Amino acid sequence: MFANYLIIAWRQLLKNKLYAAINIIGLVTGLSIYLFGTLLVEYEESHDQFFANAERTFTAASVFSPAAGVGVSMNDGIFTAFGPLIKSDVPEIEAVARTVRREYLVSVDDRQFYEHIRFADPDLLKIFDFDYIVGDAQALDDPAGVLMTEQSANKLFGSTQVLGKTLTLDHDTPLHVAAVIAELPPNTHLMSSLFNAQFPFGLVAPLQALHRAADYELEGNWNNLSMGDMTYMLFPAGSTVDQVQSRLDGVYDAHMPENNRRLVTGLSVRTLGQANTILYDTVGMPILSSLKVLALMVLIVAIVNYTNLATAQSLARTREVGLRKTLGATRKQLLVQFLVESVCVAAISMLIALAVLEIGVQLFNGATGRGLALDYLDILPWLIGTTVLVGLIAGAYPAYLITGATPITALRGSATARTGGGLFRNLMLGLQFTISVFMLAMVIVVYFQNQKVEASGDMYPRSQILTLHRLGLESIRQRQQTLRNELLNVPGVSHVSYSSQIPFEQSQSEFGVGAVQGDTAGEFPLMQIDIDEHFLSAYDIPLLAGRDVSRDIANDTRRDGALELNVIVNETALARLGFGSAAASVGLNFYDFPDPDVRGVRTYTIVGVVPDQNFQGFHNEIKPMVFIMDPEEFRIASVRVEAGYSMIRAVSQIESIWETLVPEYPMQSRFLDETFEDVFFVLRLMQQALAGFSGVALLLSAIGLFGLAAFMAEGRTREIGLRKVMGANISQIVRLLIWQFSRPVMWSLLLALPLAYFASNIYLNFFADRIEAQAPIVAIAGILAVLFAWVIVAVHAIRIARANPIHALRYE
Repeated sequence: MFANYLIIAWRQLLKNKLYAAINIIGLVTGLSIYLFGTLLVEYEESHDQFFANAERTFTAASVFSPAAGVGVSMNDGIFTAFGPLIKSDVPEIEAVARTVRREYLVSVDDRQFYEHIRFADPDLLKIFDFDYIVGDAQALDDPAGVLMTEQSANKLFGSTQVLGKTLTLDHDTPLHVAAVIAELPPNTHLMSSLFNAQFPFGLVAPLQALHRAADYELEGNWNNLSMGDMTYMLFPAGSTVDQVQSRLDGVYDAHMPENNRRLVTGLSVRTLGQANTILYDTVGMPILSSLKVLALMVLIVAIVNYTNLATAQSLARTREVGLRKTLGATRKQLLVQFLVESVCVAAISMLIALAVLEIGVQLFNGATGRGLALDYLDILPWLIGTTVLVGLIAGAYPAYLITGATPITALRGSATARTGGGLFRNLMLGLQFTISVFMLAMVIVVYFQNQKVEASGDMYPRSQILTLHRLGLESIRQRQQTLRNELLNVPGVSHVSYSSQIPFEQSQSEFGVGAVQGDTAGEFPLMQIDIDEHFLSAYDIPLLAGRDVSRDIANDTRRDGALELNVIVNETALARLGFGSAAASVGLNFYDFPDPDVRGVRTYTIVGVVPDQNFQGFHNEIKPMVFIMDPEEFRIASVRVEAGYSMIRAVSQIESIWETLVPEYPMQSRFLDETFEDVFFVLRLMQQALAGFSGVALLLSAIGLFGLAAFMAEGRTREIGLRKVMGANISQIVRLLIWQFSRPVMWSLLLALPLAYFASNIYLNFFADRIEAQAPIVAIAGILAVLFAWVIVAVHAIRIARANPIHALRYE
């Protein structure tokens, strides 16, 4: 019996090739997107599980106060001073390992490489069971030892048998190879997270080495809080997140300095498996959950597309049903027959989707460095279950509708029978377009917001500025003035400026100030940027009042022991200080709150005021800022090349000058555009992903509407012929058919547009500067959807309406 069902199902596919192709293409598209989205999310959420201690390894994140204005909700790092305190205050803990990432020039013989190095406590090798090629887990016990991966060993030395060989950091700190480990798989946060992609896991050295190289405090500090400087904790088996959280809450309450609590309100415990997803969590947007939901929504659109077309198509088989019922077939048998047909279509679609997915996964891995794979033994039950479920859901209503007709009604094949399922088809069509319009509205909102973000970045000449790094090294600092003079001789170079930070960087240095000396109640944090006298002009930052800083005026430059300093502030700083207009504030003073055992109170005199600008980028609140001239803090040079000059030629000449003046350090440079992209690329990925999902959903809706319109228009050929004979013209018939299909689309807008409006708020709330015309933008999606539906239906309506009435009346 079942074999007969399969034979009939296959014959029906061959008999109706066009509609079978439409259904299969729709399901293949929906299944491919759904499978890929689900597998990708599960891959991102299942990192690091191959480590033996994965289940009992935890990390700690810093939770930021909303008032901190840093633009993110948390940081995957905690203050390094917590490390020793956690180890001493939590007796049951087995290991604590802090990691601090720094970039150094690594020299091996006469070869040099800029490398990112993780400096870590020795306990790191107790927590992670690496596969050692040479050396062992005691590699970091040696203060001058270094552990490296197989790839790094081959890059630096050309071999993995390099135990004891020497490398040097910044020409000053020698280390020797204490261990080489096998390359890590891509499904670990150490290798493939979005953030760590910029800082690959290659070299690991003990914190004692950082102490020798940069005078790092081995007990840690309460000053620096950098993304990626993680603290790992190994607890006994069976420890839960709640138990570990309780322990860390106690450490925070007992030791967190009061002045840091306004920035970090607590510590959040995370499992090792969550380390890979921290970047998604910090921005406060459910990116992975949204990806899974969007993939499911695309599949739903594909199922609805199949159901809608199959409902209309099945009504053409009423005579077949009537005949089979007359010959003794039961309704149960007919239901099984129709469901087998839909499951067969789903099975064929699943096989094609898997073939598409195999190609897509390889392309994705090649483009992103991920290790996503299809493990069929593991996912086979899920694939079979999905296939059967999709087939049953998609075919259930058409089967129920057609098998419910009585033999007499079915054998008539009358117009009455054909009208069955009209309400359901309209509901399904409305559901399709609800999802499609929702996605389209989200895409448009995200697009306009991202355009606003990108436009806001143009307040600085980011395409004209090349930034040179490592200027903070003492040996290079002594040559800064000579370097500047030589760079200004390059044709097209109009400005060369030194600073501690450049626009769009996410680092933040601040100190407490107040308008009244000693009034701690009025203290607030002031973000500090150290600049030279050329910085404002290089970045086109105008002065609202006052003047720029100058080396010719003694109090304009910060000097050790000096308690008076001239500074430039922004408008927000004036507002927080309670001062008046920019012009009236020039010459007024404010004060800091230092440790009285270290120095006295410093008086800051405002000599210039600049307008508010989002210096750190789009997702940060505009902060009160102060610009101070402090040459000891300069670490970046900004070289501006004016428009009209060849940037490639200018960069080549800049490199030549650098090699001449600073031969011991290869030049490190980036365009300001690249710094902007460091934080903007996540938003661009979201926009592209949403656009892809929306495009697929709209395509499926178009395919479904196209097929349904063709089928229904064909079924009304005689009606249209009669209308034309009675005097109806082409435009009236086209309007009639368009209106029939427009109603469910219009209903879908009533649900989709409010949902899109509220969902887009989740995205827009991430930004300090957001678009204002959100509602009109969402409405645009509704208008586009209606026009889209009209065009599709009109194609069939015009073709049927232009047919000769004689041929139409002969129909059937």
